[in-house]
Amino acid sequence: MRQEITRQETLLDDVRKVYTDDARLAFDVAAASARADALRPIRHEGRTAAAEYEIAAQTAFTLRGAADSGSFLHDAYRHKNLGYDLPRRLGDLQRDKPKPYGLAPETTMRSGDTWVMWGLVFAGLVGMAVIAGVAAANVVRPHSLRRPPGPDRRRVVRGLQLIPQPAVVPSGESRPAALLGLFIVVLLMVLPLGGIYASGVEQRAQAEAARKATQLGTAALAYGQRTAFLDGSRRTAELTELQAMARERASLETGVTPAQARHERVVAVVETRAAERVRKIADYMGRPPTRADRVDAAAVRALGNESEHLSSGLRAEQKRQVSLAEQASSRGLYLGAAAALAAVAEMLAAAAVSDGRRRWLVWPGTAAGCSILLTALALI
Repeated sequence: MRQEITRQETLLDDVRKVYTDDARLAFDVAAASARADALRPIRHEGRTAAAEYEIAAQTAFTLRGAADSGSFLHDAYRHKNLGYDLPRRLGDLQRDKPKPYGLAPETTMRSGDTWVMWGLVFAGLVGMAVIAGVAAANVVRPHSLRRPPGPDRRRVVRGLQLIPQPAVVPSGESRPAALLGLFIVVLLMVLPLGGIYASGVEQRAQAEAARKATQLGTAALAYGQRTAFLDGSRRTAELTELQAMARERASLETGVTPAQARHERVVAVVETRAAERVRKIADYMGRPPTRADRVDAAAVRALGNESEHLSSGLRAEQKRQVSLAEQASSRGLYLGAAAALAAVAEMLAAAAVSDGRRRWLVWPGTAAGCSILLTALALI
């Protein structure tokens, strides 16, 4: 989870720097330069073209000079006709931070799952080894274990049991009480292990749900920043085109000489072409990055056009993990309650055996039955 937070936070900071801090200024410079390039051939044909050209050229020059030293307004990212390459800028920022972008939360999670699997395998092997040892001590009874200990002999294990007897039944009485106590001891040994396993499953599901929530938040913010820049840039192109249309309509007003009207129409046509180029610049700069731009896969998914579809998948997976965490929490609660009832049953069974009251066995039997019922509910 720490790796996921670090990685997503770094990605969001870089996306904010590129598409919020740098992109707006870069687009303004590119749009002003495009307008100046369009007006340059006709700047000597009239005062309107000369004034508009000077405004556009000075705007581009001033904005470029106002960029701080950390801006990327230089030729390395500049396209000849389409402004600046924002995805490439993002890829370079990521390449300059290999440590946070080198984190692989998914790989770390799979590695943990692998260790859990090996732990369960070794636990099973150890359990089988213990059972084999008990069988050797009590069933096979090899010669080395039958030798009585003495001052000149090696001390050996005698009467080894997998689960020690919880109580000793007085001679002459039946063994149901001891068997019940033995069964309760088994419950006391097994149920806490089940609770620990349920707790581990719950924590893993919660971590996965939290990771998906972090990815969802980063994808929503990153995609929103890119699309906000793209929409704002397209609106700028539309405003430029509207200004050209307004200039052409203004040339039809009375009181304007034919030469002036013709010049205004020529400027309007040039500004319309400039608006088309500004729209292309907006589409180029605001395009979703790809792996060809040397942007990592997580950023490509977060900033791509399929982000909404991926977000729906992340939301579904997050809900599934939350449901798994809730189920594991309920399972652990049931197993904990079952273990508590087993402990009560053990005390009642010990009291019944100690006093020789066979009728009292109904109480530990009832408590053990309730413990089994809770265990069944946990498994269901």
